[in-house]
Amino acid sequence: MRKTVLIVLLFIVGYSSYGQVVIESENLSLKMVKARRIGAFSVQFGGTYNILSGKDDKRVQVRLKLRSLDGKETMFDPNKLSLVSDGFKARFSVSEALFATFFRSKGFQLLTTNNTEKPIFATYDPSIKNTFNEYSINGFKDCAVNLNFGTKRKPIIHTIYLKPNFIDKNVLDIYFIVPNELKNAKLYFGNTLISEIKIH
Repeated sequence: MRKTVLIVLLFIVGYSSYGQVVIESENLSLKMVKARRIGAFSVQFGGTYNILSGKDDKRVQVRLKLRSLDGKETMFDPNKLSLVSDGFKARFSVSEALFATFFRSKGFQLLTTNNTEKPIFATYDPSIKNTFNEYSINGFKDCAVNLNFGTKRKPIIHTIYLKPNFIDKNVLDIYFIVPNELKNAKLYFGNTLISEIKIH
């Protein structure tokens, strides 16, 4: 009886086999391919956006293989992804998400939480929730991508997140901005652990 209950729970929460994590409630399987630090001024083609890190931070690229479980297009919400650091007691949100094609011309639309002085690369759409906020961990700080388009005296803060998009069987490059000292982290989708990663 215990064995049956355990199997059911694994299917509900997500299970990992050879790095493949299945989340049935999302009609989705995810597999982390690699994670690496990339240069702050790395080139991206096709006119896509590029959020740069500051001198105290670095950009991290995580490559994921995604597929829908039923083979049909399914909605994927990259805001449910986060990098979690036990050392920093922090969760970091996604800064960019791009389909891993040669020209990098297709990605996830950037959204902003602020309708004032909007950046040209982001859209204001309050009907789309930022689901990053729904998976907080007790004792950990949530670190969203906050950009100031005002001044220090009169800040105009835009919290950046992403519009969900359809996937069926795709490779995505997901980007995070994290402190330079961060070397180890855990990649989560919602409350499900996808992989532990090392950042060189």
